[in-house]
Amino acid sequence: MGNSQNTPIRIGIRAQICAGPLNGGVIAGIALVVGGSLLFIDNLGIFPITLTDAFWPVIMLLLSAVGLYRTDSLAVKILCGTGVIASVLLILGAFHVIRVTSDIIWPLVMIAVGIVLLIYRLRWPAFSDRMNLGASSKTRVSENRLSEAAVFSAVKRRVEAANFEGGELNTVFGSIEVDLRWSSIATPNHAVAIEANAVFGGIEIRVPETWNLSLQGSAVFGAYEDKTIPPRPEPGVVLPTLIIRGGTAFGSVVIRN
Repeated sequence: MGNSQNTPIRIGIRAQICAGPLNGGVIAGIALVVGGSLLFIDNLGIFPITLTDAFWPVIMLLLSAVGLYRTDSLAVKILCGTGVIASVLLILGAFHVIRVTSDIIWPLVMIAVGIVLLIYRLRWPAFSDRMNLGASSKTRVSENRLSEAAVFSAVKRRVEAANFEGGELNTVFGSIEVDLRWSSIATPNHAVAIEANAVFGGIEIRVPETWNLSLQGSAVFGAYEDKTIPPRPEPGVVLPTLIIRGGTAFGSVVIRN
């Protein structure tokens, strides 16, 4: 026991503040500070107008701006840009600079969704053949590359490709389900990428249990989730990797195995 009673015990506690730029905690903190400041100033009665009317437009402006900054998806950028425009108009209306109400939100959303559809119509060479409009489709394919679009519809694909090369999945007010569990990746670098974008819709991708997953997407008012169980390869074994990129706005992209 000797000197053990006189030995000081040191306990180190380290807190990591703002580990990543614009993470969930930072966004929530900024929103609370802005909202609390508006409510505090409003209660002081300094201004002749009610600042609380600008509370939700300011929060929407903040979230839309963050989404515009974080996402690489063109569709999500258009939706977030629309959110910024709507927020600014509502803030100006709250300060009685212009006459505007919350009724402008849905027309702007309709315009934004229409722009997304027009842009993707130009980007997809075989859009008219691949798009399912207002219908459901369930098939089994053996193509090495995916190119699916669902607009106001549902698409289900079971892919049985010997050398899967990735692809692109896009949905607007629809859903896409892709099952890759019967496919394999044989590219030289053992990695392929899928761009998955969901606007007011959902995408679900099922992958084999022996694939690694690299999730690089972002979500605005939605979810981009990895629900897979990571594989445990044998020493020296290189497992294939599936990279998922893109973004969601009022939608979700979920990967399972």
